[in-house]
Amino acid sequence: MNRPGCLSWLLTCMLLASIPVHAADFVLEIYGNANMDEYLNEEDIQYLEDIIAGKNDATTLADANLDGKIDSVDVEQAQAILNGKEEKLTFIDLLGENVTVNKPIKRLVNMGYNGVEMTRILGAEDILVAYGANRTTHKKFFPKFAELPFVGSTPEDCDFEKILSLNPDAVQTNLERASSLVGGLDTKHSFEKNLNGIPIICLNMREQDTLVKNVRTYGYILDREQEAETFIDWYTKYYELFKSRIASIPDDEKPTAFFEYTPYYCYASGSNLGQVLVMAGGKNILDQKIGPEDPKYGSMLDIEPEFVIRENPKYIFKGVGSWDSGYDIDDPSKMAAFHEQVTNRTELSNIDAIKDDNVYCMSFWILSGAGNNIIGTAYLAKLFYPDLFKDIDPEAIHQEYVDTFCHIDFDVKKNGTFVYPSYDKWQADN
Repeated sequence: MNRPGCLSWLLTCMLLASIPVHAADFVLEIYGNANMDEYLNEEDIQYLEDIIAGKNDATTLADANLDGKIDSVDVEQAQAILNGKEEKLTFIDLLGENVTVNKPIKRLVNMGYNGVEMTRILGAEDILVAYGANRTTHKKFFPKFAELPFVGSTPEDCDFEKILSLNPDAVQTNLERASSLVGGLDTKHSFEKNLNGIPIICLNMREQDTLVKNVRTYGYILDREQEAETFIDWYTKYYELFKSRIASIPDDEKPTAFFEYTPYYCYASGSNLGQVLVMAGGKNILDQKIGPEDPKYGSMLDIEPEFVIRENPKYIFKGVGSWDSGYDIDDPSKMAAFHEQVTNRTELSNIDAIKDDNVYCMSFWILSGAGNNIIGTAYLAKLFYPDLFKDIDPEAIHQEYVDTFCHIDFDVKKNGTFVYPSYDKWQADN
């Protein structure tokens, strides 16, 4: 693998990854995308031919076979990719490194929480031979995955011998979010050291503003380009709907709020849950502490109770983990306990969110990534602006996501726990 990951490149990646952009405003970082737009198509073949003829300047991605020169062999490689006949594919990963995979990938280990969901969304679950975390309790949502071995998600807890024994063609890691830009290179290189040259896939499957780019890239990696475009069309429809309607709301009229994981450990606006809040038209109080130029803008950070009291948010949202909520848990008692964990804090008794009963718990299953965070966005947008989004039904969007992409028989209105208080209570309050 070629590694251009110098410090300046990493800092650039951090900044770009932290700035929310239009869903299709990106460069598809696959070698062969010679004109450096968001697609790989016949225009790239013409662009390559014009480079060779001296009519166009060379670009970074024009060297399709990464041999240091641009010639007819690059045209052949780009055409092979378009025809689905390439033997190798090189892309730039989340961390700014070039990664080459041998095609086709027939055996995949997937350690990512949302990466494994995206693998199923693209119709490629049959190539999975192992996954990271123990998902045996998630049999309703992952009926097939629950039968696979789990091998760990970090270099510290990975069973590398088990992974090697499975002979995978590639390993997708849990380095799949913006916060991976801080310290992620060391983690990736530790994986590489223990996996004997197996290609390592690190793509952001969580943050909304970069998801389209990464899903399209993943589609090429797995030879599921059409499935990727089907998902992208669905996702972009809602992404643009929320962005366009919220754009008309003055900043000083947006409700203040924050998203919490554990007590006072909260999501900055560039993170996956932070973007849910912002895209729904909320104003994250953490923006007073951290801005897009900070490498941790895509992460979580500790805040003080005094800061919350001073900012006096109108809403508090708590993200509840995958093992305490979601498809396989019908009893809301765990969600209720997390709700009380917030409302019972005596130091917050006088802030608006507590006094007005505007504390809500939401499951990671509709917040964390693989496109499911568009569902969480719908819930918040409807809560903040019921008139503006009167035509939007969050539960219907959730059901559409399940029916179209999850390939399971599940009624989101009758089963599971995804929000607390229950959604009928949200509606009654508005």
